[in-house]
Parts: sequence; C-alpha cells; structure tokens
Amino acid sequence: MTSVRSLLTKPWIWSFLGALLVWLATIAFTGGYGGGGMVTAALSLAVFTVIVGVGQMFVITLGPGNVDLSLPANIGLASAVAMKVMDGNDSMIAVGLLAALACGAAIGAANYLLIWALRIPPIIATLSASFIIQSIDISYGRGLQIKPPPGFADFANWQVLGIPVLAILTVLFTVGAAIALQRMIYGRSVL
Repeated sequence: MTSVRSLLTKPWIWSFLGALLVWLATIAFTGGYGGGGMVTAALSLAVFTVIVGVGQMFVITLGPGNVDLSLPANIGLASAVAMKVMDGNDSMIAVGLLAALACGAAIGAANYLLIWALRIPPIIATLSASFIIQSIDISYGRGLQIKPPPGFADFANWQVLGIPVLAILTVLFTVGAAIALQRMIYGRSVL
C-alpha cells in the first residue's frame, strides 16, 4: 500500500494514468478494435519526442536559462536535407544520415556562436535561429516530395513482437543517457 501511495505522489504518474484512460476509452468505444495498433503508432511517434526530450534535458542541465528552441526547425531542415541527399536510393542512406547530422551540427555551432560570441541569452538566440532555419527549410523544401529509400522505410517500420525497433533503440538510448548522468563524471558535474 505504501508503494502505491508513494507512486501517487509522483507528478509524472498522472500523465501515464491519463494516457491509459484514453486508451481504455478508445478500446471501449471501438469495441476492442485497434488498441494494439494505437499502442504501436504511439510508440513509433514517441521515438522523436523522447530523443528530443533527452537532448533538451542535457541542454537544460548545463546551466540556468539554457534551452534550445531551434530543435523543431533543425529537425525539419535536417530531414529535408537527408531525404534530398538520399533521393529514394538505398545506397545513399548512410550519406543522407551523415548529411542530416552535419546539418544539425552546423545549426548547433551557429547557435553556440550566437550565444558565446554575441552574448545573446540561449532562449533568445535559439528562438531567433529557429525563424531563420524555418525560412531556409521552407525555401529549400518548397515542393519537396521525395519518398524515403525502401530500406530506410523498412527499418523505420520494422517491428519485433509488435514493438517498433526504433522504440526499443530509443529505450536503450534513454538508459544510456541515464547512466551518463548518474554514473559518469560528466553527469555528476552537471547535476
């Protein structure tokens, strides 16, 4: 009983219970159809949110006022660059992923320069950078309708026992981040 009581004092438990209630209501409303598909879809979509959330957590732990508001625009531009580089070819997947990482790193470096060289607060620098990145993305991606390479799409949709592999990899990534924060010198220095 005390474990249930202590669990109910955790602020995050209410979002889990709310999601569970919505899921149960959906199953009741649809007569039991689609419950598993909804969980699979939620796990697939949650991958991006979790990765961004873990990254943002690292940014925030580095100091007061640190937050990166350019992440959504960064993801949009990096994904457009990756898809354009891949151009639907399986042989270009690695190059496209490297292009996306390079795009993200360049945006991160530009944000760092805005904060360090111009002494702009991180929240302001990354918000203004976000508008610029979105403008570049709109210009670059205007009318961009490229399908991902079949191998890339297959990997993104790959499931083991109904669980998306990307969700499993994201759990492992999150565990690695937790270990880095709790067990490594870096984590102990920022927490």
